[in-house]
Amino acid sequence: MDRTSTNTEEERERLITYEGPSYESVVRFNANLDSVHVQVPEVQERPLADAPTSRKPGSHRRKLTLVALATMNFAACMCYAIPAPFFPGEAQSRGVSDTAVGLVFGTYAFFCMVTGPLYGKYINLIGVKFMLIAGMFVAGTCSVLFGMLDYMEGTVFLAFCFVIRAMEAVGVSACYTASFAIMAKEFPDNVATVLGTLEIFTGAGMMIGPPVGGALYSLGGYKVPFLVVGGFMLVCAVFMPLILPRQSNRDGATEETASLLALLKVPSTYIASLAIMTCSTVYAFLEPTLQPYLDLKFDMNETQVGLIFLLSVGLYTLSAPLWGWLTDRGMFPRLTMVLGLLFTSASYLLIGPSPLLEGVFVTGSRNELWMVLVGLGLSGISLGAALVPTFSELLNAARDAGLEEDSLATYGLVSGVYNCMYSLGEFIGPTIGGFLDDQYQFPIASTATAGFGGIVVIGMSFFYLYENRSRLKSDSSSSSNDTGSNC
Repeated sequence: MDRTSTNTEEERERLITYEGPSYESVVRFNANLDSVHVQVPEVQERPLADAPTSRKPGSHRRKLTLVALATMNFAACMCYAIPAPFFPGEAQSRGVSDTAVGLVFGTYAFFCMVTGPLYGKYINLIGVKFMLIAGMFVAGTCSVLFGMLDYMEGTVFLAFCFVIRAMEAVGVSACYTASFAIMAKEFPDNVATVLGTLEIFTGAGMMIGPPVGGALYSLGGYKVPFLVVGGFMLVCAVFMPLILPRQSNRDGATEETASLLALLKVPSTYIASLAIMTCSTVYAFLEPTLQPYLDLKFDMNETQVGLIFLLSVGLYTLSAPLWGWLTDRGMFPRLTMVLGLLFTSASYLLIGPSPLLEGVFVTGSRNELWMVLVGLGLSGISLGAALVPTFSELLNAARDAGLEEDSLATYGLVSGVYNCMYSLGEFIGPTIGGFLDDQYQFPIASTATAGFGGIVVIGMSFFYLYENRSRLKSDSSSSSNDTGSNC
């Protein structure tokens, strides 16, 4: 055998070992070779799987993201909650009716509901980081302007209340839509856990807002609460670009948006949306109705009523991360939603207490107080179980709709739908609840709220049972077809 043929055989049997740090390099081979074997050593695969060098930067980025979103949630909820203890009285002293005051609060939820899907639809065009920061600037500025209404009276005061409150809602809606999209993009495998964690700061803002607003109002009058909290929001917006890591504003080079119509074709979208709306409705029902009832029935002052409100909000805040963790671990999220909403509905029979419970428990002015407290505590815990898994359910519906996974456009669309349905409940709850309270008194209104939740629970249960049965039939038929084709 000559040297030329020997070299050819050696070239054909050559094993080319690649030991570079990545697979991005392009290697060119002799075109005369019949075959080339490329062998990547096993020792080079382990670092790629373990990725010790990329974990630390990724972990640091996620921590900064979580801090930024938590700060935004806390500041936005503070802006929303501070008017509660003093604005109705101030508005009445300026000639504004109770109905108009309720509409001012309802305007906030209405504009959040309308703008949520629009922001979600076009988040890929606007840019997620810009939407978040711009929304914070708008909300903070509107809060400051709301304090300037101290110099107005009557119809002018009311008109500017509607305009500024609506603009504040537009800004906050942008914040929440961008926040949920960033959360889903950065934590795709732990969405429910992170959502539950962020609810701690949401609850903290809702709990701290009213007492802080009342204290600042006592110290400096109408302007001070809005100036302080609005200024805090603006400061957070200034530092947000420094805290929030760089975000990919768009998916690739295109500026496409996700299809809302495709998402609405999936039946589970409506079930998850109904659950979100029901949760926010039953919770918001208490905002205009519980305080007058406790004052009339148990002769409680504002401080005592505030502490009772803290019972429900505090237990929700503490339990939400647990429900999120269980959801991400696959602990039957749909069953958790149904049972959570069931117990939430049952809790409103106790909060009334409902006339249906007469003869079951001992009644009387002071004997009924423990039922109210137990009902509020139960509603706080079970509401987290019903609400926290809903965002993951909407993401699953988006996948069933064929929307692109791990896409900012998809996450933005889902965020917009979530915020829209939650805001719809915030609008329905106080409006219908206030009407029922005026016409039929609080125990009947609370019973009607429990009945509404129970009807939704029954509908959700039948849908999930039907869907599971259909999937089982589909799986069995497909397996039999595969068996037939193999035969």
